[in-house]
Amino acid sequence: MANVDHQPLADAPLADLIRHRVDNRLGAVYSALYSFWSARHAVVTSGQREASARRDAYSVVLFDGRAEHILVNDFTRTPEQLLNTVLAERPSGGTDFSKALEAAHTIMEQYWNTERLVNLSGLISLIDS
Repeated sequence: MANVDHQPLADAPLADLIRHRVDNRLGAVYSALYSFWSARHAVVTSGQREASARRDAYSVVLFDGRAEHILVNDFTRTPEQLLNTVLAERPSGGTDFSKALEAAHTIMEQYWNTERLVNLSGLISLIDS
């Protein structure tokens, strides 16, 4: 994730902030996540004066030789707060997909809700390229 062959898009929202902290593959992932979170937030709050509680729960698992839960079943943070949470994390070596999938499986089982759809992102292709 520390490789610089992929970086946050220059014209993406908050790109300067992201590039200042992680100007590499991980920064590209954070940029994509922020765009997704912002788009979902806009849909949930459209036509409302105050932001309502969203039904989306976000969990983020970062992994190298081990898996670490950065966010688990979060319903309350704004896109900016979510971004600041993940920006505190730096890339390190190793890529143990098994540990990441085990951690994601554990979170999904622990917080399973039949009203939600699980979306495993295509970001793994960016990480693994």
